[in-house]
Amino acid sequence: MVDMPAGSVLSGGNYRYDFARLEKPKATSLEEFETEMAAKEKTLRSTKHNVEPSLLRLLLKPYPHSWIFVYWEQSGITSVAQVDGYRWIDGTRYVFKKEAGMSKPKTGTMSRQDYTIDRMRKILSSLRKRSNHEIPTESGYCFEGGFIANPEWEMEEAGIDITIAGHPDAFVSVWFYPLARSAHSKPLLDRMGGVLQTLGQMANSVHVLRKGERQAGPYMGQEFLASAPSSRGMRGHKFIWETEGDGTLDTPALKIELTTGYRDKNGNPQQTRLTDEQAIKLWDEVLNSFRLRPVVATQRNQP
Repeated sequence: MVDMPAGSVLSGGNYRYDFARLEKPKATSLEEFETEMAAKEKTLRSTKHNVEPSLLRLLLKPYPHSWIFVYWEQSGITSVAQVDGYRWIDGTRYVFKKEAGMSKPKTGTMSRQDYTIDRMRKILSSLRKRSNHEIPTESGYCFEGGFIANPEWEMEEAGIDITIAGHPDAFVSVWFYPLARSAHSKPLLDRMGGVLQTLGQMANSVHVLRKGERQAGPYMGQEFLASAPSSRGMRGHKFIWETEGDGTLDTPALKIELTTGYRDKNGNPQQTRLTDEQAIKLWDEVLNSFRLRPVVATQRNQP
């Protein structure tokens, strides 16, 4: 959790839970939802597959207003099936997408398709609607407009962008990953040092405002704060803090960024309205507010 200036809005998000990709929740009526489901079923049933009668392999309705489609994405595909889970709750449509390999399972084990369907059932049954200002006190996974209750940790990943109120050229991004970052990249300060060396004389235009070890909430990480000109000479800021993580929930890989001088909706660079001092002050306020979501009587906590 982080605190942002009043009026700041969530402007983007990327979420994965238990290897399922989450689509942005959509406001829709139950009638519209049922019409969409019927149309999807009709399209999949009426489209021929090269080996099977149609693209649709299986259709399940495990709970009220819940649909699970298992289907081939194209007529010639036989190695991987798509498993899409839909659920409608109080005017909101949720979509989760998984894949299931078709390789033959080992003797006595569940097929990948059956296993994936079972996991999708669990997601849909644990799903509930959530306002973006609601902070659940039970264990689980928060995402834009929803919450999946679960005392156990699944493969969980999230990335969000927050546009800062009063500063249209600035936004904060927050990510957490289930894998250890050290497995595929160097620590932040090592990477930034290498980038500056690569720039050569161009590095003179990059002003390093602060760098070093930095604690944020219960996690120790590294921060790198710099300002640099855009291709049109407009200066902006790029502040980064991240942890290495070791691939567990207790020590995940975390990353927080503050970007100013961001392009407008037409793709044009903007002159940042924040001075270096103002940007650093905002950054410190955001990072100092970082904390775990409080959870009552649980086996785990969530960032």
